Amino acid sequence: MFFSSLLSKFLAPKYVEEEAGFVDKEPEHILVNDKKSFKKMLSILSKVSSCVMDTEADSMHHYQEKLSLIQISVGKYHWLLDPLCGLNIKPLWKCKALKQITFHACDYDLRLLAMFHDFHPKSIYDTSIAAKLLGEKQTGLAALAEKYFGIKLDKENQRADWTKRPLSPEMCRYAVMDTIYLDAIKEIQCEKLRELGRMEWLLESCETLLKKTRNSQNEAAESKPKDSWRLKGSNVFKPFELQLLRAIWQWRDQEAKKRDCAPYRVLGPYFILDFVKVAAKIKGKITERDLPRLPRNLKGKLLQSFLADLNAAASAPASEFPAPLLRKTSPRTSINEDLREKLQELRNEKAWQLKIDCGLLAKQNQLNALADALNGTWEEKFEAAGFMNWQREIWRSLIPKAVLPKTANEFRVWANEKLLAMSAENKTKENEQLLLELSKRAALENGCIAAFYPTKREPQIIPFLKKLANEGRLLLPRVLDKQKMEFVQVQSLEKDLETATFGIMEPKADLPAFEGTPAAFLVPGVVFGKDGSRIGHGSGYYDRFLAAFKGVARLGIAYSAQIRNSLPQNATDMRMNEVVWCRS
Repeated sequence: MFFSSLLSKFLAPKYVEEEAGFVDKEPEHILVNDKKSFKKMLSILSKVSSCVMDTEADSMHHYQEKLSLIQISVGKYHWLLDPLCGLNIKPLWKCKALKQITFHACDYDLRLLAMFHDFHPKSIYDTSIAAKLLGEKQTGLAALAEKYFGIKLDKENQRADWTKRPLSPEMCRYAVMDTIYLDAIKEIQCEKLRELGRMEWLLESCETLLKKTRNSQNEAAESKPKDSWRLKGSNVFKPFELQLLRAIWQWRDQEAKKRDCAPYRVLGPYFILDFVKVAAKIKGKITERDLPRLPRNLKGKLLQSFLADLNAAASAPASEFPAPLLRKTSPRTSINEDLREKLQELRNEKAWQLKIDCGLLAKQNQLNALADALNGTWEEKFEAAGFMNWQREIWRSLIPKAVLPKTANEFRVWANEKLLAMSAENKTKENEQLLLELSKRAALENGCIAAFYPTKREPQIIPFLKKLANEGRLLLPRVLDKQKMEFVQVQSLEKDLETATFGIMEPKADLPAFEGTPAAFLVPGVVFGKDGSRIGHGSGYYDRFLAAFKGVARLGIAYSAQIRNSLPQNATDMRMNEVVWCRS
């Protein structure tokens, strides 16, 4: 009894305010902007084992981005540290409390701390990452505070200018609210994570985020600032277009610096790219009339300055034009699209079971890495995908299920399962798209078209068949025996058809066979490859018939659920010239 009492005293927090789970609905903040208040804050942070932190910056308001405020909470202590007041805050980064920091969605916070103070926490807990791993539908701080404590946070000052001094009471309250609930949220989350066995997931995810921040800082230090004018989307520009782009970017940068505002407030990147594309086509002097619709703020002397710089750049000798950057050679890939689709299905099913977002198990680029045949073994694929250990464990359990069909019958089973799973809504959308696509095909504009009357599982192209029938151009198949079929010209779907072999609607027996050559074939199937390969029901009717008309266009008609990358084919199988399906 004595030892347990002694142990509890030893492990008890040094401050009552250190207790996890404390929630203060009416917080009082401590503004730290002089040596005395800073020293008091350090005296506590040097003793406690962890803290909560958030930051505010001014990138939306000023030319030079600054870390404008650092919020730190430990229990009932809520400090608002002013890094712009001239204090030497270097001692802060050595405090014991900053070895373990709780943040919410801290990607940007970590980059700011690294950029301005070269500070990298040893360990973090991100309540946003935890919320995602717990399958929370809304992972924002306001949503979590309302769900757990019934408290609504005011986000009015989210885009405020945090360099303004003194800070208004409203801004101070907003800033404090970003940290006071995180310890309590963390306590609730940790209990849930342990119950679900996902605490290790969280710890590893946070450590991975820290590593990415360190790596991105190193990459930023090695990048070439002289090429910062090369905006995203300009990699296809020719030297003259790049010359104009650089001139506009430099004009904008100088204007933003003069006004002390964010460059995008002078001219947005989309405006710049549009201006370049239009101005590059102008012969002679570029005027206001030549440009696309201008932003409202670009007028008067500002506009004249802009046009002067643009024309000066346009009239410069070609020897001064910047050259396009040599594109980095993309790594060679050999992605098996069918495997990627199977892996995606497995991922989505597992994510649904775990009740988390599927992107946590694998993003699209990671699925590509898994489906890339050049990555070798599955462990090598995991490495290429950049999986964390907890993700690898899940995928090791899924990989044995990533079996693709090999035989024709296996492909038929696969397609039938996919068709059964298709919703009526998706089928309706795809049928509409298929009809639109058929109306665009030049091969179907003239002559008689040998088509098929669809079963309930096949694409419903009946409106297109009626159009062909009204034009006197519709041919439909009629089975003669176990080996042969023939096509018959049909004038009316209502009067000329009857239920026949396999329960399919066929031309009536008394209608004569078509003796000519069709202009094109619309071919049904169970599965189609994007390369034109096809697997039918197995009777071989179409393969035998089409062999006699090898010069006639063959268009396979399919739902997206029937599409694979490629299919095994025999020597007698007839490939399609094109497969028409809904790609979106």
